[in-house]
This record gives sequence, structure tokens and C-alpha cells, in this order.
Amino acid sequence: MKRRDFLRASAALAAGAIGVSRDARAETRSARFCDMHAHLGFRQSTSYRTAMADGDMLLVAEKVTPDSPIVRLVGNRLASIREAAPGELRKNFEDGLKRRRQKIRDEGIAEVASTDALARVLAGQTPAIAISAEGADFLEGDLAYLEQARAQGLVHLQIVHYYTQSLIGDISTQEPRHAGLSTHGKDLVQACNRLKILVDVAHCSNAAMDQALEISTKPIVYSHGHISAAPPRHSQAGSLARAIHLPVARRLAERGGVVGLWPNGLVFANLELYADELVRMVGLLGVAHVGVGSDLNGITRTIMPGYAHFAALEGALASRGLPKESISAVLGGNYVRVLRESLK
Repeated sequence: MKRRDFLRASAALAAGAIGVSRDARAETRSARFCDMHAHLGFRQSTSYRTAMADGDMLLVAEKVTPDSPIVRLVGNRLASIREAAPGELRKNFEDGLKRRRQKIRDEGIAEVASTDALARVLAGQTPAIAISAEGADFLEGDLAYLEQARAQGLVHLQIVHYYTQSLIGDISTQEPRHAGLSTHGKDLVQACNRLKILVDVAHCSNAAMDQALEISTKPIVYSHGHISAAPPRHSQAGSLARAIHLPVARRLAERGGVVGLWPNGLVFANLELYADELVRMVGLLGVAHVGVGSDLNGITRTIMPGYAHFAALEGALASRGLPKESISAVLGGNYVRVLRESLK
């Protein structure tokens, strides 16, 4: 990626970002952090605004998860327990999207659906939501419906989740069925590029990730998970199988994308180890290609149960010698940059 793009995204999130007067910043903390993957809507009583204000969050990718009602723990991994009825996943998507958009409107939170909207959020340091979906099987093989979803505000699409019967491609925690992406899955990546939707390959098999990287004309993200030195296997325990293999992560970074690290308590015992891994990832991929995907309310064991932990993470990264500009990029600027690219 171009250095000026990295500097622009990082500077917009740093303390004293554009559009906020010095006096105003003295009176209130500046929203500056971004989360690449969250489930605020899983707790319907939760105030999005309050949750975000607790951690000075500027932008949160809020995921609608259409397959969640039929996903359960099966052995040592999550999986769908049955095939969805016709129209079931689409209705779940539409209901979840409707609830979240209503919540956003009721709380007066900005919604990012265009480059202009993103620019306004950055200029005013206004807390905002990027409407996202986890798993695209709500399309039921119909790419025309993706246009409707985009018109309703969808800007970030994780193409698979835990739906075993997925028509899109192989899931990291299930035995491969498509040798990566299906023809429909490959067409989906192209459609996302055309409709200005950010492609997210979290939960994909590494073969499917590789294929998405070859197809996409824009940077993509792996929003939440971790990097593994050895190739992950679907037969491993769920958290291990979910990893992105280092060579794939490097190819994703080379194409301008971002790898989001999740604070999974089964992978990291505490915030200090999590900070260590972020710094290690910066060394492996480059500072412009590392981010945070909290999976807030989506994982049972987490070392970051709320957004207030972002400030502690900022301090932990600073104590490890990461420059302020780099911290700003990892904790928000990189996601802003890749989302902006997808919206162009």
C-alpha cells in the first residue's frame, strides 16, 4: 500500500484528529479506536452509544449473523445443527439488520455506507457503525439480493460462518466440500467488489482465502482470528482451526488487506500476551496490515470483555516501543483505510 494512505488513515484517528478544536478536545475524549468485528446486537438491552463511549470507539463493524439460531457446540467446535429452511437465513438477516438499523437511528449513531459518510465521521470524530454480516448464505445463491442488502447499508461482508451446508465455500472448522470457494463464492467476491462491499475471509478455509485474494480487485480483511505458523487443519479444535496460515496472511497484506487479531481467551491468557502478538504481527506483516477484531459478545472467553480495554491495550503497545502513529494504525486507522478502499 502507499505510505501516504497509511499516514492519512493513522493521522485521522490520532489524538487531535482533523475537525475537532483544541478546546473541544479538552472537554471530551476523542473517539479514535475501531473494531473490525463485533456483536453489540447480541445483547439487545445494550446501548451501542454507551458501549462505544466506554472505549472511545470511533467505528465498529457490527455483524448480523443469520445462522446463529441454528449454530451450537458440536464436540469441540461450533457448527450448524441442521439445514436451514428455505428463506430462513434471509429472514434472520433481514430481522437482524432491521433491529440494528433501528437501534442506530434511535441512539443517533452515524452509519457508514459511503466514502462521504466515512469522511464526515473522521472529520467530526463521530462514533459510527459499519453494517456488516457474518456469513453470506442468506443470499441463498441469489447474487441479485446482495444489491438489496447493499442498498440497506451493508458495507462489510464475511462470506462464510458456521453454516455447514454453505453454498459459498469451505469453512475452516469443517471438512472441505468445495476445494476452496464454489463458483457462487467466486462470483460473490466479484459482486462485492462491484457493489463496494468489503470482503472478509474470516472463517474461510485457507484455500478459500487464497482464492478470494486472487479474485478480488480490492484489499480484503480477515477480521478476527490469529496467525499460525503451521497450516491449520479442520480437524483441530475450533479456535486452532480458525487460524490464518502465515503465508496466506502475508499475501493478504501484500494486496493491501488487514488481519484482525481476536482477544480469544483460549488463545491468549491475558492482555499482555495479546499485545505481544500484535507487535509480532506488525513485524511479520507490516504495521499497515494489522488490526483488532474483538468479537465482542461473540466469544465466551475473552480477555477484552468491553471497549474500555482498548485504552489499556494502547498503553501496552506504547510500553513495547510501538510509535504513536503505528498504534493509531493498528487500533483503527488500518480498518478505516481498507473500508475506504472498498467504498470507492
